[in-house]
Amino acid sequence: MESAVSTPLLSLVIYLDQENKHLTDCLRDLQTFFTKFPVPYEVVLIAEKDVVVSAPAAPVRVVQNKKYLGRAASLWQGLQTAQGHFLAVSSVEMNTPLGDLFRLLQHLISEEKVDLYWGDRYAQKNSSFLKKENPRQKNEHLFNGILKEKFGPVPADPLSDVIMIRQEAFKKLTSQGQKQKIRGWYLGPSLLRTLKQQPLQMEQLPVLDSGVTAPGFSLWNARWSLFKECLL
Repeated sequence: MESAVSTPLLSLVIYLDQENKHLTDCLRDLQTFFTKFPVPYEVVLIAEKDVVVSAPAAPVRVVQNKKYLGRAASLWQGLQTAQGHFLAVSSVEMNTPLGDLFRLLQHLISEEKVDLYWGDRYAQKNSSFLKKENPRQKNEHLFNGILKEKFGPVPADPLSDVIMIRQEAFKKLTSQGQKQKIRGWYLGPSLLRTLKQQPLQMEQLPVLDSGVTAPGFSLWNARWSLFKECLL
């Protein structure tokens, strides 16, 4: 990969809780995409303590957890270490097409008064999340209403990780997030908690999600973590 500029425009944060055979393909697809759409970018790989990641070329950085943190806390840490002007979460499985993430980026660049774009995976008629075909989707459907009741006015898709946020806006949330334990698989509840304390200008946009469940996802662990979030 070609070297990134000193300050990338976009940072993509990806969580690794195990060695993933698709990582090389994922990074290659990113390189191909950003060759067609030349945006200075970086990839921040957040690897759990015992996950071995071969040192990739720039613009990829590996942040190794010193202890097991879980996905949500790892992504939060990755967003904190990201250097781009705009920050987003992605995955090795690339559930959300890069075109949709790029569209969120374009909106955030053009709409200077908006701090955060939140992806709504239910907004399109062909969304797999409307069908609730797998356990993860059924689990999210169960907790959506609970989260909306707990946090008040929230995005239509509160457990979506498809976000695009300005670096300076995320810094406003950081001090709030550090005061509270970030747990579990989903980053959404932690964001909702901090947004309640530090409101930002947020807009929602429809996005696609393949519905594929990452290998490290555990339904019962995720469900237990969400129950604890709702009891706080």
